[in-house]
Amino acid sequence: MNIDPRKMHKPAEPLVKISTIFRMFTRQAQPQCPESNLVVGVICQAIYDCLHATHVEKCRAWNFLQDQRLEIWASTISLDANFIRDVALKTGYMSQAAPAQAIKKYKKGGQSA
Repeated sequence: MNIDPRKMHKPAEPLVKISTIFRMFTRQAQPQCPESNLVVGVICQAIYDCLHATHVEKCRAWNFLQDQRLEIWASTISLDANFIRDVALKTGYMSQAAPAQAIKKYKKGGQSA
């Protein structure tokens, strides 16, 4: 009996769509202007990439949401970075732990550095 591991562990679906998170952040952003929509879009793209991107992009998005860069972007629209992280965690887009490291593949005939 062969069990396909891809069928066993489907990625969890988020509780809400990213457009709902975008609308919530847009309504709370100050000042209300097109530039704040752009900043909210950048933050929402990072949240979305934590779940629905390639492994490298997931790592980059997770790191963005965990370090000082999120605080800088969020402060431009008067949002709290910890609130943004809580929303990403509670809606199921982001995990508490960093994405697992990718397995390095070696070429035939030798190891790559």
